[in-house]
Amino acid sequence: MDSELLRIFNKNHEHIGEATRAEVHAKGLWHETFHCWLVSEIEGQFYLYFQLRSTCKKDYASQFDITAAGHLLASERAEDGIRELQEELGLTLTVNDIKKLGVFKTRIQQPPMIDMEFAHVYYVFSDTDFAGFQLQEEEVAGIVRAELGTVCDFYSGKCSTLYVEGFEIIECGEKVSLVKNATYADFVEHNTSYMDHVLAKLSEVL
Repeated sequence: MDSELLRIFNKNHEHIGEATRAEVHAKGLWHETFHCWLVSEIEGQFYLYFQLRSTCKKDYASQFDITAAGHLLASERAEDGIRELQEELGLTLTVNDIKKLGVFKTRIQQPPMIDMEFAHVYYVFSDTDFAGFQLQEEEVAGIVRAELGTVCDFYSGKCSTLYVEGFEIIECGEKVSLVKNATYADFVEHNTSYMDHVLAKLSEVL
């Protein structure tokens, strides 16, 4: 995986070459990723879904993150990232199902990794219940959802916890309920402007 070739860019999103995933993260080179947020409507309220990263993950293990996301290889278009929804979550969707919110910068630093992304961000509206997820367990350990308004309050600093509900997978592949008041430490720490852009755009389109 570290030897996969990614396209690299300058800070203005101008293509300047290619580098391996390992080089990209070691040197803090700008590259492209695919992000997709799953949204559902329940009793008139919108909910946003987060994946729980596996304990096996090298980076950000056991933290909540974007519903589905992945790096775009040098040979791929932004829409090709839809494979992540199938691979990680077991959801069969087409490019016609996803809607683009925009391309947003996101920076995550967890030494020795420096992750500098131009994220092609999409959302998909789905009525899939929790039973409809078939998770790639080495990547994803669970799925939770939170009411969109409370997510906005959480990321704007109006509250210090976020109520989430869903499931996680424990030993032998058993699904168990996961309900908690999550804190900032429970989430992968994307830069604030990324979440501001995502939540503002979602609020516009929903």
